[in-house]
Order: sequence, then structure tokens, then C-alpha cells
Amino acid sequence: MVREEETKRIIDLLVKNPSGLTIEQVSRQLSINRTTAAKYLNFLIASGQIKKRNLGPAKIFTFVPRLPMSNFLNLWQDGIVILTYDLTIQQINNVLISLLSLNRDEIMDKPVDKSPFGRYIDEAALDLLMKARDGQEESYLTKLVINNREEKFRLKMIPLTLEQGGRGVGLIFEQLPHLPENDTEARLQEHAGDAGTMPEMTDLERRAAEHRKVEKALVESEAKYRALVENISEVIFTLNDRDLITYVSPSIRNLAGYAPSDLMGKRIQEFIYAEDAVPFETGLDLARRGVAGPFEFRLITQNSSVIWVQVSGKSLSDKPGRGGFHGVIADIHERKRVEDALRHATRQIILLNSITRHDILNGLTKLQGSLEIIRNEPQTDKLIHFIDLQEKTIAQIQHQINFTRYYQNIGVRPPKWKDIGERFLAAAATLPLGSIAITADVKNTEVFSDDLIERVFANLIENTLEHGVRATSIRFYSQMQGKDLVLVYQDDGVGIPREEKELVFEHTRQGRISYGLFFSREVLAITGLSIRETGEPGKGVRFEILVPDGLFRKM
Repeated sequence: MVREEETKRIIDLLVKNPSGLTIEQVSRQLSINRTTAAKYLNFLIASGQIKKRNLGPAKIFTFVPRLPMSNFLNLWQDGIVILTYDLTIQQINNVLISLLSLNRDEIMDKPVDKSPFGRYIDEAALDLLMKARDGQEESYLTKLVINNREEKFRLKMIPLTLEQGGRGVGLIFEQLPHLPENDTEARLQEHAGDAGTMPEMTDLERRAAEHRKVEKALVESEAKYRALVENISEVIFTLNDRDLITYVSPSIRNLAGYAPSDLMGKRIQEFIYAEDAVPFETGLDLARRGVAGPFEFRLITQNSSVIWVQVSGKSLSDKPGRGGFHGVIADIHERKRVEDALRHATRQIILLNSITRHDILNGLTKLQGSLEIIRNEPQTDKLIHFIDLQEKTIAQIQHQINFTRYYQNIGVRPPKWKDIGERFLAAAATLPLGSIAITADVKNTEVFSDDLIERVFANLIENTLEHGVRATSIRFYSQMQGKDLVLVYQDDGVGIPREEKELVFEHTRQGRISYGLFFSREVLAITGLSIRETGEPGKGVRFEILVPDGLFRKM
């Protein structure tokens, strides 16, 4: 976490050395280690307060002089005052000085409630200022007497990161439209009912009444919005284009123990667990571009513990390039804990399956050996028949046991993006193709799929090798179907009769147990893919794997 006092020390040091300093010089003069100095210098570069230039092999850091804040404030038409964290007046623009007839020397560098300016800030506004300085943007309607005339203002209170690096609050006096006739308010009070039922009212009075309705609705809407943001368990936050936190809702305290003011003006990367830095940057970049959904990472809490969270959001800019970001953080720590427990239990089950499978296969091997011995002894035709049946049963059991070895991990590992053309060729390389020619025309395409997708392709190829009869070629290609992608597997064998096209995916087919295509359909279904057979009987099989929009991408 970047400490404000350290960044201020570095800025003060660079101001005193306008020609710039190296990391080593900053480290030595401030008595901090080089790694810490580098961290603070990088933060100040990101926030635009210093700059770096290369001088031969050395990197020189210099302070970036800024145009005084007062120059900017005086460009505004609204009255503006800048307050430090302890609500001391730091800047006030000429508009507000003139509007309130203030003497600048009497109010500058004085606490707001102990200066002549304080008479314009009532107790309610003061309470809201204290909330705003801690990171919560506020708004307040008030009336002030200006030149013996009552005027309406909306006071906007915005959390700020000051030029010196500390926290503060900006107070904007936004003057609301008023009626030109002094007695209009009293005249409106004399009328009853809805504005539309008062024919004696002037157009000006009607507009004023409607304006008051809109103003009241706006205040109520703001109150509802504030209540919603402050009471939901999820954390709402915004970043600027440099990933500095510009807003975070109060619920961050319940999630991670921070006050909103602890985070304001700091890079969000400071609070990301180091091992998740790259996945976080990738997820944030994709979310900014609108090409991915929520992403997960570990967040460092105020007491230095780590919790799992999920972020969803979008860019604040409609233009291409890096812009601000508006997001929502949800606590998924308990879900992750349950997932870890399930993974551990699954590993134990897989281990038990492996041991059991090994023991069963050993027993079958011994049984086969015994049958071979019996077959070599004098025997009758009836005995030979029973020996054949037993050997056939043993072979079937061995096939089923070996099948469980392939599919014990179905759905265990999380799906991933896979180059689908490469996975198909990898599956083909493991099988004895003989004279069958393989063509794969799917290139630069990734599909979000289970780890066993390669086994799906192996099953399709094995189906051709076993049932294709006169098949001489296999082709794998893709085509678009609306917004969806279709992966096509095709051979030139005898094909499948129309009445059996759905039966090939059944667990039991023509009295035989057949797992391959049955489990291929199950593996594909894990990520929302589906498969069907559409070939013409006598001309070869044609399996179509439908990949919905969003589950494939071009590389």
C-alpha cells in the first residue's frame, strides 16, 4: 500500500532538486530501500505527479510543475472551494468570492466552520462534507441570502486527491434557476391542486411549479440511489484511465475493512494479490473492451488477509482505447472455499477409482491365466463353449474398466480455450489410421471446452476405423450457421442408417454396451456444445458439433 507521507517526502525532495534524481539517490537521501523507492516513484509517475527520462543507462525522475489550481478554478462559472481533509480552506475561486462578498485573506487556510465562509455552511452540509472527504460523493439543496435576496443552490461535494497527494473535498455551489418576480413563491402557495387544473396561473407560474416537481423528484431519486449504493453488499467502484480509484462505495468496509478514503486516488493494483496481477490485468483489459464477462482474483484486505472476489463492469468511454472503468465487486470467498473442498474430495475419489481399477484388472488377468490353463487340459465341446463365454465377458469387463480411466476426469477440471484444429490433429496422431487420409481445415479458432475434447475427436475417428468399412478419408472443417459455429467431422465410409442416427449416442446399442459417442455428447454438453449425425446413408458419416456464439473465438 502506498503511504501518503512517503510520496510527499519524495515530491518535496524532487522539488528541491529540479534537475532530477535517480532511484539510488532518492533511496539514499530518504533512507528507504531501493525497492520501496521504486514502488513510490512508479506510483507518482502513474498519477502524473512526476516524470521519468533516460540519461544513458540511468533513469532520472523529476517533479512535474503544474499550473496552479486557482487558474483552473477561475475558469468555472459555478462557485468552487477546495478543502483539505480537516476541512481547511485551501482554494476558492473568484466567482464564489464575488457571489458571497468574501475577503479572500480572511478565509484562506482557515477551518471552514471558523471563517466568515462558515455562515453559508449549516450543520447538515458540514456533516455531508465529512462524508464526502471519506470518499462518498454528496449533494445538498439549500437557500442562501445573496444581496438581500433568497437564492437556491445545489451544493455538490466531491471527494478529491489533492495536488500534494493528500485527500480532500471539492465543494461546488451550483445556482438553480429562480423566478424573476419576488412574490412568485407566495403566489404559488396560494393555489391548490395540480398545476394543470389552475387556469388562472400564468405560463411562468406553471413552469415554476413543474420545475419544483422535477426538483423534488430529483432529490428523492438521489436519496434512493444513495441508500441503494450504501446498503447493498456488493462494492461499486470507478477507475480513471490510469487505474486510480476515483470512487468506491461504503460497503468496501464490510468486504475488506477499508474506509473509502483509504482507497481514493490509489491504483487498484496496490490491493491485488501478487500472484493474481496478470490475470487481473487481462480480465480488466477484456472487460474494458467488452469482450469478456466477470473475472476473479484475490483482494488484499485491510488486515493483510486475502479474499476471493469477482468483478464485472464496463468501460466508461464509448471510444476505442483505454478509458475509465465502472465495476461491481462481489464476495465469492465462500464459494471458492466450497470449490476447493469439492476438488479435494474429487481427487480422493479419483485416487480410490485408480486403485480399485488396478485391483480389478489384476484379478481379471489372473482369471484369464486360469482359463488358458484349463483350455490346455482335456475338455468337452460344452466346456470349451463356457470358456469362450468367460473370456468374452472378461474382455468386456476390461474394456469397461479401461473406459473409466479415460473418463474419470470428466468435468473435473475447469473448461479452457483450446485451439480446436490442433486438438483434432493431436487426437488423430494417437490412433492407427493405416491408409486413411486426414484433412483438418479448422485454423486459428479456439473453442471453450472441457479437457476431454481431444477424446471426443478420438471417439469419432475410432468410430470410422471400426465401422467405416470402406472409408479412405476423414475431413474436419468448420462453417458458420448464423452467429454460431459448426464443426463438421466427415468420412467417406458406409454411413449410418437413418433409423440409427440418434441411437449411436445411446449407452446401449443393439444389445451392445457402447460408451464412446454417448460420453462424447456428455463431454460436449459441459460447456453448452451439442452433437448430431446428419450424413447421408451410403455416403459416409457427418457429425456436426454446434458451438454457440460466445463459446468460440478467432485467434
